[in-house]
Amino acid sequence: MSNAHQFHRFFDDSAVYYPCFIPLDRAIGEHFDRQNKPMSRFIGTLILPLDTLEDAAQYTGDEVLRVSVVISIEELADLQSSFYELPNINIVSVEIKLVGAALTSTSWLDAVEKFMHQHRNIFVWVEVPTGLVTETTARKLRQMGAGLKYRTGGDREELFPTPQELVAVLRTAIDVSLPFKLTAGLHRALRYRDEKTGRLHFGFLNIAAAVATLRAGKGEVEALAILEGDDAAPLIHALKNGDAWRDSFRSFSTCNVVEPLNSLIDLDVLGEEEVHP
Repeated sequence: MSNAHQFHRFFDDSAVYYPCFIPLDRAIGEHFDRQNKPMSRFIGTLILPLDTLEDAAQYTGDEVLRVSVVISIEELADLQSSFYELPNINIVSVEIKLVGAALTSTSWLDAVEKFMHQHRNIFVWVEVPTGLVTETTARKLRQMGAGLKYRTGGDREELFPTPQELVAVLRTAIDVSLPFKLTAGLHRALRYRDEKTGRLHFGFLNIAAAVATLRAGKGEVEALAILEGDDAAPLIHALKNGDAWRDSFRSFSTCNVVEPLNSLIDLDVLGEEEVHP
């Protein structure tokens, strides 16, 4: 039986970000091109910084571009009363990055809640650092109807959480039924060590299986073993009970949506014909 349904809209397109840094016009063109191919069912929204939206509208032609906009918590004040209305740009979600004083407190929760009341048709993700992912904060986000965005990598070693930190974050989100998306560092299904940087990257299939394990009522020790595993078989087995794990793990951002899809093909999780017929 095909596993394709488990990965629908799972790979958000962050082509303009590190490490790809694809020019905006090309990123939009390639995103539209993939919408006309079988792989389109696996690809989510295009992730764009707030300050690129006006330029993006110039490259859409007659097509409507569904985007998720990345803004800082400090930029919310400029968007309290109105939001951008640009031709052919459909803002389906906003991803709020905590900066400055927000990184050491929870005062930002009020600003996020106010924004959500004013923009009810836009889903909000909040990128929360490890130290602020507490049960109280997670429960508040859930009550507001927001989601958690959590960073799993980047261009510096300190941006990679430890496996223990990641499992604890997953556990916290699952316990309060808080949906989450992940960003950065997730290029392949199985965990791997980057030959150039020497950094150990999480595998998104490892994480999916760890989420399924936690949702099944098993503990963090077992989830950690799944997260640190190098064998695909137990990961695939953990996902065989259905796609309920997607109720928690909604998507992740990747600057090259083809690479993670191909890594699933290499493991026979997806068939070549389902992605590249």
